[in-house]
Amino acid sequence: MTPRQQRVLILGGGYAGLYTALGLQRHRGETPLDIVVVDRNPYMTYQPLLPEVAGGHVAASDVAVSLRRTLRGSRIIRGSLASLDVDAKTARVTAVDGSELDLDYDHVVFALGAVTRVFPTPGLHDNAVGFKTIEEAVYTHNRVLEQVALAAAHTDADARAKALTFMVVGGGYTGVEALSELSDLSKIAVRANPALDISELHWVLIEALDRIAPEVGPELSKWSLEQLRERGIDVRLKTTITSAVDGNVELSTGEIVPADTIIWTAGVQPNPALDHTNAPRGPKGHVVANTRLQVVRDDGSVVEGAWAVGDNAQIPDLTAAKQPAYYPPNAQNALRQGVLLAHSILASIRGEEVHEYRHASLGTIAGFGVGHGAALLNLGPIRGVKLRNLPAWLAHRAYHGAVIPTVRRKIRVIAGWAVEAATGRETVSLAVTQHPRHIFEESFDALPKNDSAG
Repeated sequence: MTPRQQRVLILGGGYAGLYTALGLQRHRGETPLDIVVVDRNPYMTYQPLLPEVAGGHVAASDVAVSLRRTLRGSRIIRGSLASLDVDAKTARVTAVDGSELDLDYDHVVFALGAVTRVFPTPGLHDNAVGFKTIEEAVYTHNRVLEQVALAAAHTDADARAKALTFMVVGGGYTGVEALSELSDLSKIAVRANPALDISELHWVLIEALDRIAPEVGPELSKWSLEQLRERGIDVRLKTTITSAVDGNVELSTGEIVPADTIIWTAGVQPNPALDHTNAPRGPKGHVVANTRLQVVRDDGSVVEGAWAVGDNAQIPDLTAAKQPAYYPPNAQNALRQGVLLAHSILASIRGEEVHEYRHASLGTIAGFGVGHGAALLNLGPIRGVKLRNLPAWLAHRAYHGAVIPTVRRKIRVIAGWAVEAATGRETVSLAVTQHPRHIFEESFDALPKNDSAG
């Protein structure tokens, strides 16, 4: 007898969701599956290379992996989760056109990822931008170049100084990578403008902790701080912002720093779409899972047919020396969890054993601009290998060039690096593309007042 087709509903087309769907497609064999992936974007974003997009090294489209092209054996629904009941195994999805679709399922995968964590700081909403999406990376690239051009036109000294002050809030490795790339970009732009001088640039990094880039370990964290300060970055540790009204940033020290550009990289939180479900949640809002990636209730019982992976999941890390521990939200875990989960769902359907997720960290690699970086690597039995500057930067590019999904993306990214090596990085601002209709609208403004449609 032919087994019944099972529907696997994958919420989120990021790293974890993409690799879960890919694995199901590749290994389902004779098992009949209806694989449905829900994401509001038609692409998966390779987030580790967003700093290189902002810095002008990599084209934005080259870090966008098409879901339809990659997941030909799945149904892609562009939309967002409206509600989900893990007991009834039903979900409602709001499509991008506003219509609603009700879906029942046999298995659901919570792979909704994380969003930027923000606070109700006055002025933050109106004056800052995050750094978690392609759109934000492109915006910050254009913003830096536009601010340099604007400063060159200013005759007022205070306005000029404010235009050339750029603040990054959040000193994790994402914030440090973004700041490093963008500050290098600003220097290139200033050198090309005879009306400006490098000494006028003011880059500020705000970090609430007493160190930056803690992901690379204490020694490299301290070294990274020294490197940034040597490069002229104004690093403020154990500092937060209390207001950003009109771009006048008030620090917890009482100092006010006028800055026209504020980039917010102060952490992430689970996707708020989870609030529309009755999935068990942890203290920080993650979906609670066991070591087999199965969603579990407070009493440890398994929620049938529910799985959680990636940044929205709280998964015990049994490889950690200190317990309890949970896997951090990063690409290496999301990828490996997605690969394992595909096998686990198929095993569950076939009545086979479901294996635990165990992954000892490979380490952390951070690129701090061309030729700069820090890496803490675990190479098999050799753990804690530290790399600095050029070796770390080369390791950073080698790793991400190798693991970005699909051969097409690998070729485009690596080819882009080769072109850059020969011609230099991209330093043209295309800020006008963010408001493409304004030129067309100006044509209407130029019409004689008594003109009608022709």
